[in-house]
Amino acid sequence: MQTDKINIIYAPLHISRQDWGIIALAFLVSRIMLYAIGYFGAMHYNVETDQIGRLDLVDSLETDVWSVFCQFDCAWFKSIADIGYDTYPHGLTTGHAANWAFFPLFPILGHYIADLVGLPSLYGFYVITNISSFAMLPLFFLCLRQLGQELDVARFGVWMLAFSPYSVYFVAPYTESLFIALTMAVFLFAYRHEWFWVAVAGVVLTAARNLGVMIVFSVAILALQAYGWREFVKFGERSFRVILAIWCIPLAMFGYMLYMHYHVGDAFAFKNIQLAWGRIFDNPFEYWLEGFETGGRKIYLSIMIVVGWAINIYLFKQKRYAEALFMLICTFVPLVTSTNAIPRYLFGLYPTSLAIVLIARNRPNLRPVMLAMSALLSSYFVIAWVNAKFFTV
Repeated sequence: MQTDKINIIYAPLHISRQDWGIIALAFLVSRIMLYAIGYFGAMHYNVETDQIGRLDLVDSLETDVWSVFCQFDCAWFKSIADIGYDTYPHGLTTGHAANWAFFPLFPILGHYIADLVGLPSLYGFYVITNISSFAMLPLFFLCLRQLGQELDVARFGVWMLAFSPYSVYFVAPYTESLFIALTMAVFLFAYRHEWFWVAVAGVVLTAARNLGVMIVFSVAILALQAYGWREFVKFGERSFRVILAIWCIPLAMFGYMLYMHYHVGDAFAFKNIQLAWGRIFDNPFEYWLEGFETGGRKIYLSIMIVVGWAINIYLFKQKRYAEALFMLICTFVPLVTSTNAIPRYLFGLYPTSLAIVLIARNRPNLRPVMLAMSALLSSYFVIAWVNAKFFTV
């Protein structure tokens, strides 16, 4: 029986051939299931486009199966990959939006991958999404093993992440799978005190999304837990490596800000343009309470905020302060402007998946129930996504 205490393992980690097989199976089964459900959900269950009786399957697989998952922000990523960053706002119905809000790593990688194989940028996005979705499974496995979890718990974590309720964000051409994989890499390297690789993974993480820079606080906490504050007062060699890594992590953001300054005259354009999406800085608790008063999808979003707070409190109680703080920042910052997309921000985080696995680690009878419910919910959200239901944005 495992105790509630979580120990860090410093011995070398490896993944056995059997576990690689489990990881590959979880990835393949989940991707096939989610893409198939999404495709047929868009082509059949949407009554406005019920084409199931006259589908040319081969032609449809070449076109529709990819386009149906390209919803909402996907168009902005395509605009960056195909044309570059806007010089002035022009998007949405008001004409006030621009693609400055989206950091460059994902669209630029998609552009060059697609250009390499001679296909549209959308296909490049799917390559990144699925490589990242696969990478996050062994990374999560290693993180759980690094934190002293038993083999069966780590394997459960792989399946749970592959069939996360919000797996649609890991199969759609979005940044979520890239962001969570890079986040796991930073945490894994920080757990093992490999500060050079923390810096490398952290810089790349920050290039993927602006909130990636907030991982500097988690890195600092893990370093303080490992070395103690006296090491930093003495400014020894180990503390110097940590500080250097922390200094490096924001470099990608500073580079993007410099580009924005020269491109549009506003280094904070990625933040200021959020007004075009109705994101206005205000009291986050007012936004939360307003969701219950407004009704509809806003109630769902406000409930998910409560779920996020509960998970966050659990991580703090488990003394996973580094993970809990990163989760708190990455969910609280969006909430000060709106409740929109909170479930995506919440379940696109490594700490959320970690907490779910830790809750089930001493409850083996609960794991099949959690996995079954998670897979069912993932099917529901996939169908909602491909039919452009706004609560999934």
